[in-house]
Amino acid sequence: MTRLRSAILGCGPRGEAHARVYQNIQQSDLVACCDMNNERLQNFSRRFNIEGAFADLQTMMDEVRPDLLHIVTSPTVRWAVVAAALRTPPRAILIEKPLACTPGEAKQIIDACRDAGIALFVNHQLRHHEPHMKLRDVVQSGELGEIEGVRASCKLNLLNQGTHLFDLVSFVFDDRPIEWVFAQATGAEGFRDSHSCAAYVAGAFAFGEGPHVGFECGPLAPLWKQEQALSWNFGLEVAGTKGRAGASLNHGWWLQVGKRMSEYPVPYGEENERAQTRLTESILEALVGGQDLIAAHPNNTDRSAASFDVAMAAQRSALDRAPVKPGPGAVVDADIDRLRAELEAYERRQAV
Repeated sequence: MTRLRSAILGCGPRGEAHARVYQNIQQSDLVACCDMNNERLQNFSRRFNIEGAFADLQTMMDEVRPDLLHIVTSPTVRWAVVAAALRTPPRAILIEKPLACTPGEAKQIIDACRDAGIALFVNHQLRHHEPHMKLRDVVQSGELGEIEGVRASCKLNLLNQGTHLFDLVSFVFDDRPIEWVFAQATGAEGFRDSHSCAAYVAGAFAFGEGPHVGFECGPLAPLWKQEQALSWNFGLEVAGTKGRAGASLNHGWWLQVGKRMSEYPVPYGEENERAQTRLTESILEALVGGQDLIAAHPNNTDRSAASFDVAMAAQRSALDRAPVKPGPGAVVDADIDRLRAELEAYERRQAV
């Protein structure tokens, strides 16, 4: 077996989630970690028995030369971090979602990795959760009959959980391209968040062939199954002519066909670790297997960029008050700046 070398940049709680799975992984050793906070760095390296602990990214990349670099830092510094990592490029990068906070920065990251021949993956681990895989199987099997509609929502904003939401809907419907997005937005305070975007966005999108999907991202979104963990209240449900099925992070998944209702609770924490393990293992296997496996990976650059493009298109739609077809170049940084300015102006008028 070819053993690979992995490193983690960012030793916060999400970094811990990335590191924890290496106790279950055989293909790679977690050989290094990096963080500017020395106390957090040292605690992290001791906890996960990591030999190399670095305060400087460039030093880590030069000395360790990892095959896979996990980037688990704030989205406010995405491009700066990727640019630094590519000075001594790894074979692959697994970057936490969102890919970026602006379309311009996302394009910089994608283009730079492609030009350097680096495989770029985005950490949409939720498509590796068993409840979501079960939901996909039910929808794809035809057990629900003709699909009539989908609803999807999350309590955090477009860039915190929304790209997860859009990625999952695409996953359930076999990653078909989304043709248009129509949305409204409110909450300029969301632009002051580390995941900078409108605080609450609601609307609909549609595949070229398939159902319309109603979505809400933000604090005004509804609860699922009377769940109380608000920040992780996240779910989607598919309704068809023969029944309905859904999944939410705090509940598991459910299926109703006719009068028969079946519910399958799955604890989020345990399943999220299993999902992160599946994702990380599959990336390492793809690196060993070669370019065809990398290109086909479910978290590859194109699939991951698609959900980001939907989030950007939703904000452009709210600005233009018209449907927007998501895709590269459909939204530019100036569009996001204009939406922020409009929402801030609205809040000033309301305060008078």
